[in-house]
Amino acid sequence: MDSKEGNQVWENVNFGGTPRIALSRDQVLAAEWTLLKPIRPGGPHSLTEVLTAVARKLQLSAPASSTPTYNWRPFASMVSRACQQPYPSDVMLATGSALVVDPQGQVFYSSRTTDELTALLRNRRRIDGKVVDVPDARKLAVRLGRWGIRPRPLEELLWLKGLVTGAGESLGTWDPREPVRLKRWPNFASLPHRQVHLKMAAILRDHGSLASELAVACEVATGDAADFLNACAEIGILETRAAPVSNARLTRKIQ
Repeated sequence: MDSKEGNQVWENVNFGGTPRIALSRDQVLAAEWTLLKPIRPGGPHSLTEVLTAVARKLQLSAPASSTPTYNWRPFASMVSRACQQPYPSDVMLATGSALVVDPQGQVFYSSRTTDELTALLRNRRRIDGKVVDVPDARKLAVRLGRWGIRPRPLEELLWLKGLVTGAGESLGTWDPREPVRLKRWPNFASLPHRQVHLKMAAILRDHGSLASELAVACEVATGDAADFLNACAEIGILETRAAPVSNARLTRKIQ
């Protein structure tokens, strides 16, 4: 910066004690490339020295810290924690509230569509968020109602979480080596489902089956059967250690 060209840069930056122009990071980088050759990674005339000097000259504050104020974890993990709390909780992301869970009332509130929630739950990457307590769920319900956000069955959220977070494998609530069956018929009227889920439910309501056998009988991948079993386990209707049934009988049941 002590060269003739460098002095001209400073004269443009500091004119009468007041900055006349504002240099962006790209402009400073371009100035270094064109005026301060050769470039060295550190020491005098390095990019670090130039940026620090320019920032001091323009009295710029240091950039805000990038350290997150929330905890980084998968969205599904935050939802699980909220559902396990004995009191209402708000799943807060860095962009704002994603949903509010009321375990006592067996409902949840969210302005996000089913597809948006499914995408968030399926994403296994860690995101910036946290679970915070809701002081008064009744007042919150009234306030959300004014915004057109109505209560939705908590079972829907749990079903979605089980359906998409296992990635085709057991979430640990059932053993792939042991047969399972359903305690009751899922409420498909309020639960997102595929046509094949009806076949799976019909089989498991009548007889116990392994996930692999269920997949063969319904002509789907084993992972699809596993996802269905995870969803059923999440809403508490999956019964483990059920009596198994042969593949031949399973096939006759769905024909």
